[in-house]
Amino acid sequence: MYEIDDITVFCRVVDLESFSAAGRDLRISTAVVSSRIHKLEQKLGVRLLHRTTRSVRPTEAGELYYSTCQSVLNQFADCQNELDRMKAAPEGVIKISAPYALGRSVIAPILGEFKNEYPSIDIRLDVTDRAVNLVEEKVDLALRQGYLPDSSWVMRPLVPDHRITAGSDDYLDRSAALKTPYDLKNHSCLLLRFPGSTRFRWQFLINGKLESIAITGGLDASSSEVLTDWAINGKGLVQQSIWTCAGALSDASLKPVLQKFEPQNLGIRALMPERKGRALKVELLLDYLAEKLKTHPTNQLIQDYLS
Repeated sequence: MYEIDDITVFCRVVDLESFSAAGRDLRISTAVVSSRIHKLEQKLGVRLLHRTTRSVRPTEAGELYYSTCQSVLNQFADCQNELDRMKAAPEGVIKISAPYALGRSVIAPILGEFKNEYPSIDIRLDVTDRAVNLVEEKVDLALRQGYLPDSSWVMRPLVPDHRITAGSDDYLDRSAALKTPYDLKNHSCLLLRFPGSTRFRWQFLINGKLESIAITGGLDASSSEVLTDWAINGKGLVQQSIWTCAGALSDASLKPVLQKFEPQNLGIRALMPERKGRALKVELLLDYLAEKLKTHPTNQLIQDYLS
């Protein structure tokens, strides 16, 4: 590897035909210039410069090396200028993954507003309830709900979340009594299924400890929105984030059950690959999402529900 500083010193010596002039131009001593040129020639195994008491001229190998180095330095300068421009006016593409219902009803409208404010940033939104591999699918950030397993990903909390178990009045009126999570074995539970899904077990806080309860049912779907619709129409119980069933909770289409067993301290979080120097465009979007979610009506609904 050849340091870009050594290449810069060499090119300035050739341009100015002098070690001392190159040193003054780069604000380093003549001795440092000489040392860098010597080190470069040792690495390359060839003499790059003819030195006399009056001038410095490139050798044949030096002329070839100078031509290549100039091209490299120009590309490096162009790249630096582009990075500086991106800092001043962020642009490019951000690929985002979000749970289907949350992504469609809450995140998509916010991203549309973000695009209006930052027209040079393009958004690629993937709404899916499956687990996404951030690295393989080149996702810049994934929005996740609920409890997250330990991982090496960078995680940023955005806004509180709360998960309820609920059913319609019609279903609850004609179904067995439901006093504890263990009574779910006598109920029709609406299941979210896809490769890697664990939602055929629902989580509850029992005696201060989070437990996963196995549930069964005759209806399952790969969309949480479908499950909510089925629950509203009396087909069974659903366990959902308030963010994805806020309307049904507000108009009483769904009634919460097992409230004293509801998991606590959930949140919507942004999950990102570990990267040094995360792009400014991603940081801007994270701040934007956090602010918009904080002032979203559903966040207030959650605060009221928990109070």
